Amino acid sequence: MNNPLLNILIKIPGILIGITFHEFAHGLIAYSLGDKTPKREGRLTLNPIAHIDPIGLLLLFFINFGWAKPIHTNPSSFKNRKKAMIMISIMGPIANLLVAVLFTAILKIISSYNLSVDKYYILYQIINYGILINIILAVFNLIPIPPLDGSKILFNLIPPRTYFKIIQYQYILQIVLIVLLLMNVISKILDPIVWSIYEFLTKIFGF
Repeated sequence: MNNPLLNILIKIPGILIGITFHEFAHGLIAYSLGDKTPKREGRLTLNPIAHIDPIGLLLLFFINFGWAKPIHTNPSSFKNRKKAMIMISIMGPIANLLVAVLFTAILKIISSYNLSVDKYYILYQIINYGILINIILAVFNLIPIPPLDGSKILFNLIPPRTYFKIIQYQYILQIVLIVLLLMNVISKILDPIVWSIYEFLTKIFGF
């Protein structure tokens, strides 16, 4: 498809729903574990505007990798800090996988009505992209490099001494991540995982 505007319109639902549910899930778990920070900052909402980071959003549209506003937490609010941070971090990717499942279910429902792919091409593209981008968001965020969710999970599993050694190089690691993204190295690594999950979802829904 060579129409840039149409490409963006096709991506809007999947991206906005993806980042909204991702950040909402982080905030909801933090709040349920006793941290009032997400609610105080207005992040316990499904309004995408509350979660959008302009630069991260643009990158999502053009390179399929980006970010939203991070959910702030107060670790002192948790009884078990490490367990809480792991739960909060992992719920973002889980939320994206659930959204991907939802989009797949919608695709199944639409397909059951035998809607013409040619006539409803844009609708099929919107739903299909919604599946893919949410799988991408889930998998990408599990990379254990700051500030991605995977790093927060890793840092709460490793010994404190190891954590402090790694965190000294967080900015270097972030630069490395950006370079790998620009060189499409991350895409080449993640694509097999993304497509495996995509094929699994479409298979269990009978496509």
